[in-house]
Order: sequence, then structure tokens, then C-alpha cells
Amino acid sequence: MSDFQKLYQQYAKSVYRFLLSLSGDAHLAEDLLQETFYQALLHIHRFEGRSSLYTWLCQIGKNAWLKECRRSRRYSNTALEDLNLPSREDSPEEAYIRKEEQERLRQAVRKLQPPYSDVFVLHIYGGLKLKEIAALHGKSESWARMTYQRARQQIAKEVMK
Repeated sequence: MSDFQKLYQQYAKSVYRFLLSLSGDAHLAEDLLQETFYQALLHIHRFEGRSSLYTWLCQIGKNAWLKECRRSRRYSNTALEDLNLPSREDSPEEAYIRKEEQERLRQAVRKLQPPYSDVFVLHIYGGLKLKEIAALHGKSESWARMTYQRARQQIAKEVMK
């Protein structure tokens, strides 16, 4: 078994879950997973070891997802993990209001500019630690914390409009 096959076996499920949380579409996440590992194979020589392989693969996957979003003008239908999905006890009005709130939140996340969008998406959707994100960007952990907090503030401000 080649080293790359071992890499795939070790990280494919985790990277797939990350891509699924971004895209909200199992088929698209599968396509993005294939593109992620294809790009990783082509550019493995560029991996510098400043972050974990998982972080590096998630960054490649996130870039593939963003490219797909730009190409098709279609964005994620997923909500942030900390929002509650409508329960069966919700009335139709409550479910509609919750759906509208989730859409405002998604729109706010889409409006974030780099590096705020990178840090926020990798931390929330990817589950990466801020320390790993900082290493990926070649910055300090305090930079990642501050960037994440500023992203949250921008999102809150946008949602409250």
C-alpha cells in the first residue's frame, strides 16, 4: 500500500465530514473529497509541515468548495453547528422564523473577507483548533483568536441589521 493510500485511509472520513458540513450536500461533498485528494496528490511537495496534514487537507477542501460556489453560484445550505434545527414541536411560524435566522447567518458568513472567513469556517465547520489555523497561516495563536473574535463580531453585526 502506498503512502498516499495510507494518507487517504487515515483522513478521508474526517475531511468528508468537514466538506459535508460546508456544502450540506452528500454528493457534492464526495466530489469535493475527490478533488481535495487529487489536489493534495499533485501538490504534496508543497506541504511544509507547518500544520497538521488534516488542517492542510481541510484548507484544500475549503478552497475547492469556494471554487465550486463561485463556479455555480450556489452556496451551502448548512447552518452553523450552534444553531438548533427546527424541532417537531415547533409551529410552522417558529420553523419559518428559525429558517430565516439561519439564512441571515449564512449570508453574514458569506460576506466575511479573508482572513476572517478562513479562520471562522475552519474553526466552526472544520473543527480545527485556533492553534492549527494559526500555524496554517504562519501566524500566532493570539492572531487566530483575535481574527475569530472579529469574525464573530462582524457576523453578529450583520445579522442584527
